Amino acid sequence: MNGAEAKPEDRTRLYVFAPPAALQPGDSVTIGFRYHGAFPQGISKNGGSVDEFILPSGVVLTSFAPSFVPVVGYMEEIGVDKENKYEPRLYPDDFYEGITKPMFGTGYPFTTRIRITAPEAYTLNSVGVKTADSVSAGTRTAVWETDEPVRFFNVVAAKWDVKHAEGAALFYHPEHTYNVEEISHAMSEARRWFSEWFYPYPWKELKISEFPGLAMYAQGFPTNITFSEGIGFLTKSDPKTNLAFMVAAHETAHQWWGNMVTPGEGPGGNILSEGMAHFSTILLMEQSKGERARIEFCKRIEERYADERRVDSERPLVKIDGSRDGDRSVTYDKGGWVFWMLLNRMGREAALPGLRSFIHDWKDGPDFPVLQDFVAAMRPFAPDSTAYEEFVEQWFFSVVMPDYRLSEATRARADAGAVGTAGAVAAGEAPADSGWVASAQVRNAGTGTMPVEIAAEAGERFEKDGTPSPAYRTERVTVTLAAGEETDVRIPCAFEPERIVVDPDARVLQLQRENAIARL
Repeated sequence: MNGAEAKPEDRTRLYVFAPPAALQPGDSVTIGFRYHGAFPQGISKNGGSVDEFILPSGVVLTSFAPSFVPVVGYMEEIGVDKENKYEPRLYPDDFYEGITKPMFGTGYPFTTRIRITAPEAYTLNSVGVKTADSVSAGTRTAVWETDEPVRFFNVVAAKWDVKHAEGAALFYHPEHTYNVEEISHAMSEARRWFSEWFYPYPWKELKISEFPGLAMYAQGFPTNITFSEGIGFLTKSDPKTNLAFMVAAHETAHQWWGNMVTPGEGPGGNILSEGMAHFSTILLMEQSKGERARIEFCKRIEERYADERRVDSERPLVKIDGSRDGDRSVTYDKGGWVFWMLLNRMGREAALPGLRSFIHDWKDGPDFPVLQDFVAAMRPFAPDSTAYEEFVEQWFFSVVMPDYRLSEATRARADAGAVGTAGAVAAGEAPADSGWVASAQVRNAGTGTMPVEIAAEAGERFEKDGTPSPAYRTERVTVTLAAGEETDVRIPCAFEPERIVVDPDARVLQLQRENAIARL
């Protein structure tokens, strides 16, 4: 300690160093240590997945837990099992005021220099930039140094091939080539567009390192994303799922939402990591894969949220802490959708500068944000303060879910001078060439109030490859229905309508979307 020999107190492997005098504001202490360990010590008698391992098929080690490197700080979850499990903490409404510690990693970023040795055949990856790579007597030695500070790190190794793209590198098993192009494309596109939309990428290179399917997860460590073979590399992808692209985009988004901005510990914190990563994926799907892919992704996560939510116990987003059944889908799926709706409600020209400002203001700590901080940070960028407050009150501080129902849907020939709208639709005369009128009754059988488009459509909207179809025709009107409200809509069309669809572009989170389509 400070260059002198010190013996820490061992509190069941929590090593406590006590300085000879209390540290005053501005003081610091330097701790040095060395140790030797083996990991893992074996495998479970009951089998099951393992998140970290050193095996001939590959190596995955992280700094999230003290498996191979000590963690600076106190980890309250160590030693907790089903025999001594405690109740989740109850947070007061103002818990985030003052300094909020980070949800994961250390509150202060640091630089690393990591030297790794392994058999010559292995490629050795970690965070930052590789500054040395040499082979001697069958042993490879690699050195990785961070070009920008990080809050956590990993070590990953395997016998890989590598595909380079602009600003990105994909390390993959030589036989797992199925989705290499799609994953590499997602990484490169994500780095480009997230840097433009959110904040410039501060590190030199972005990597994905595939690991054996002993566990099914991916984790977005700074510059070095770990990616299980089973959730992208060996997955069939099509225009309706784009799973490989989705996982790569989501994990790359954690370079911004999780690494640059680390969420605070407490309710609503993790939504700024996982919900924001899903939101980022929505934007990238639309930018890189087109509108069909984005719509399909939104529908899939909407369906999952509807299936997994616990209606009788679901809490507002600002109260979600992961302790209840259903919290995971709320955090990922509903969280991503709510950020997507907020972007559309504010407009991109207002929302994206707000997001850039939020990252700039919160990326360096030592105070770490939760949703209440995000809401306050975005407020000055809202062009309509009343609409903003109504939105955040519903979607962040309450639990609402619209549920649109169509009934009495018809189509009929229209007279040239017929009134083209009724009910909540703005009044106006049908154009002279509109030969049809699509009509229906629309009811919000759920809760929440949102402007929503109602479309009369003809023809398939997309070709089989996901590109827009030239045969598609549509006319649309917008209605706003509170819980339980209903209205009649009439949509004049210059074509014979085949169906009426509520929210055709998947911009409003809702229940039972299939009930919001009527065939004519």
